[in-house]
Amino acid sequence: MRALAILPAMIAMPNVASAAPLMVCAPTDAWDAAMARYCTSKADLATYERSYYEPNLEAQRAKFGEDHPVKGEARWLEYREWRAVSGFDAVVKQCDIMAEAEGDAQVALLRMPAPHLTALRWKLEQTFELDGEIALWVEDIALTIRSDFLRLLPGEA
Repeated sequence: MRALAILPAMIAMPNVASAAPLMVCAPTDAWDAAMARYCTSKADLATYERSYYEPNLEAQRAKFGEDHPVKGEARWLEYREWRAVSGFDAVVKQCDIMAEAEGDAQVALLRMPAPHLTALRWKLEQTFELDGEIALWVEDIALTIRSDFLRLLPGEA
């Protein structure tokens, strides 16, 4: 895996023979459908977290304090039993499943050729973490983004 830090280097060398095969523009309806799946999975996770994870986390804090017991501490067995009986373990597992679905939907969009500049902008925005650091992605996603800007930006083809 490489960081998207290679993206600036790829931008700087537009005359290099295509490192990725030329990708044809994805039909807008395919992009829109994939974006709808991503937005739905993102919204579903946020709703689930608000409805189930956050209340369970608050109940955990009320019972065990801000820092729950860890393995080897006196209340560890009580804490583990509470998580199982209260259903919090199942809630956390469901959050993980939903987060994976959201991530899969996001990666599907990132791998898909951008059909227009708005899509390319969205893809580029996904390459940065909230703190401004470049997110780590597999090389083929960076190459897809490079192919997008070479195809969509004037004077870059």
